[in-house]
Amino acid sequence: MEVFCNICQKTKEIRNNLTVKETKVLKYIINFTKIEKKSPSMREITDGLGLKSVSSVDRYVYRLQDKQYIAKTPYIKRSIVVLKDIINE
Repeated sequence: MEVFCNICQKTKEIRNNLTVKETKVLKYIINFTKIEKKSPSMREITDGLGLKSVSSVDRYVYRLQDKQYIAKTPYIKRSIVVLKDIINE
């Protein structure tokens, strides 16, 4: 999978280490941020993807943060920053 690193401004080929649902959440965050010019809330991600629980979205966001695709400031709303954009899937 190719990703664009927003920090170093380079396209890199990396091993696909995201699950299907993690990829959906990341794509939703990227698209929402581009359209709305702000990061989505957990509730907006939940509603946008048709999921039932905010806690499941919180888990996916935590995993994406752990895999360094996004960064998030704890206890601050709308603080998700995309570190790596997915180019080709």
